[in-house]
Amino acid sequence: MWDWLKFFPYAKALDERPKVTEIRGPYFTKAREKKWIFGDIGFYFSAPPANPVLGLGNRWESVDSLKPGLTNILKGNWERVYSGNREAPPDFWDRDLFYANTWYFVGPWFVGRQAALSAYATLISADKDSKFLNASFFHPRVFEMAIADYLDTNYGYQRSGKKPSYRGPLSWYVLPLSATIQAVVCDLHFIHNGGKENPNLIRLVYFPVTDHQFVQVMFDFGGVAVYRDEVRTKPLMALCDSIIDSMYMEVGESTLAKWNKVKEECPDMSITEQFGELPWPLFKDKPAKARKERDITPGDEQQFIPYKK
Repeated sequence: MWDWLKFFPYAKALDERPKVTEIRGPYFTKAREKKWIFGDIGFYFSAPPANPVLGLGNRWESVDSLKPGLTNILKGNWERVYSGNREAPPDFWDRDLFYANTWYFVGPWFVGRQAALSAYATLISADKDSKFLNASFFHPRVFEMAIADYLDTNYGYQRSGKKPSYRGPLSWYVLPLSATIQAVVCDLHFIHNGGKENPNLIRLVYFPVTDHQFVQVMFDFGGVAVYRDEVRTKPLMALCDSIIDSMYMEVGESTLAKWNKVKEECPDMSITEQFGELPWPLFKDKPAKARKERDITPGDEQQFIPYKK
């Protein structure tokens, strides 16, 4: 009965981490359906409204949000972002951030913010020099290779000495979004600080929206020790999983025609159910560990060998 007051988003002191046995997330918990538009694709998911936290001196811990509304994301003027990794060679991806949101979790009786789940969505496009322009991301083997290439570029070259800063992809699984298009969900572990036993978690969702563009949705758990702090991890995971589980897509005729064109040459349009961890770290001045490459044109999937250690 008094939970509305017990977990009211007001902080006596910001960013304290006292010992708590329970935390609560968004003050208004009822999820609302959101829609993103990619040409003739409607992408839907449900999430509760974000919640700022009021602190001392009427200071608000505000939500740093970016929302596309009903703008066609393929034609919008978004924030261009870059990998920022000097150790990596030049890549051939353009990245446009079109969505950002954060949900705060507070402890009881005004102890303040105890955790936060942030989500970021980026439209990723093969640039004019990309090897992927001669194929379609609706082809499952091409899409898998594109994800691997993008992960390599952004995370594979980050290291401390000869040890990688990240591990991934982990916990890979396929998420059907419609009768035709599927997404991939996977995890990255940031192991530079806590090691393999206590990594920071990033959860990623990938899905294609055109022949040469796909979307990355990133969920950041804000540095919570996900293997050691059950009190904070459990509600963060519950919110993250509920958002991912609610995702679905309505595909228009133009995109469906492109998907069917690929299917004519690739009858099995299913994405692989298992994908091996990539052999990181990579080094700019050395060739990558031996990987069997292929000409990424539709119809030659028998030549594809998943990346493995």
